[in-house]
Amino acid sequence: MSGPRSRIVMVGHAIGSLPAYLAALRKSTDVLGILVKPKSAQPDILRRIARHHRTEILSRAICDSPLAMSDLLDRMTEAQDTILVDIGGYFSNVPKWRAQGYFPNIKGIVEDTENGHQRYERADLADMPVISIARSQTKRLEDWWVGRAIVFSAERQLRQIGDTFHSKRITVLGFGKIGFSIADTLTRQGYDVSVFDTDPCRRVLAKCLNYRIPDREDAIRKADIIFSATGNKALSATDLQQQRRPTFVFSATSGDDEFHIDFKATVRSYGDFWELPMHDAHAMPVFFANLGNAVNFMDGGEIGRYAHMVQSAILHGVDAIQCEEFAPGQISELSEARERLISSAYIDEFQVSDE
Repeated sequence: MSGPRSRIVMVGHAIGSLPAYLAALRKSTDVLGILVKPKSAQPDILRRIARHHRTEILSRAICDSPLAMSDLLDRMTEAQDTILVDIGGYFSNVPKWRAQGYFPNIKGIVEDTENGHQRYERADLADMPVISIARSQTKRLEDWWVGRAIVFSAERQLRQIGDTFHSKRITVLGFGKIGFSIADTLTRQGYDVSVFDTDPCRRVLAKCLNYRIPDREDAIRKADIIFSATGNKALSATDLQQQRRPTFVFSATSGDDEFHIDFKATVRSYGDFWELPMHDAHAMPVFFANLGNAVNFMDGGEIGRYAHMVQSAILHGVDAIQCEEFAPGQISELSEARERLISSAYIDEFQVSDE
């Protein structure tokens, strides 16, 4: 890294790859605290990282309160200049609150996900620098493998209850990077796939690739399997009251981001599927895997070596803030030179000779 040594507080998934990632971060940054996403928190990993770092379980309630967030960050940063590393827009209120006098020591934010990128687009950034890697070439590679992991985990959950995707009508909601990968993976395996996206340009792209593109109502109502990959409240309970057949729903992200559904009202039926109560006694049942949360995290959420590229991009984002490679008050992205450096480092480290 080219800038001075930095201090960070980071949002993280407490999964198997986190300890090694933290070890790499410590070579160029001081990790002042880790805010763990609750729906991807493995107890053994939590115990391991808590031995060396201040660790808290994160919640949207904390992130919606300037006092609660101020108390949390003050305890972790102890007034030292700090950069926040985000996964999902948890800090999207911080720029506005800093303009109101909170968080004077927060120097910038690095965001990892498309869902979070969209939250920052809607936020009042004031003069806060925000670096997003959500739309970088590096992130596209990760999202491709995330889509494949989601399909693997979804079918694994069906197989555990004696079912498969065979002869099912499958709908993919959202044809962004992850939705594209999900649809492509399913098609390569020979399954019948329809696509719906609110963006007509993406629907046309799906049609060009020979996916069926029914309207939203038919895409949902006629599906046996729904993959929801929007990060933007794609489904409500009302949408699912008229299903023609029993339906299994798999999410690509947290249930509170992906659905407008009260999961406290759902009932665990069998396996790791939760049934949504229906108003009509004759309505077909709808089952959500993993209580509506990202299904791939049921198998650890790992995607292998490509995750290292995204981790490197996050570190470059921190360094870009340190080196003032940003436009204050708007979302900036990594330079092409940094993207090339990340890819070159990956090839040098992991490329296996054909000999």
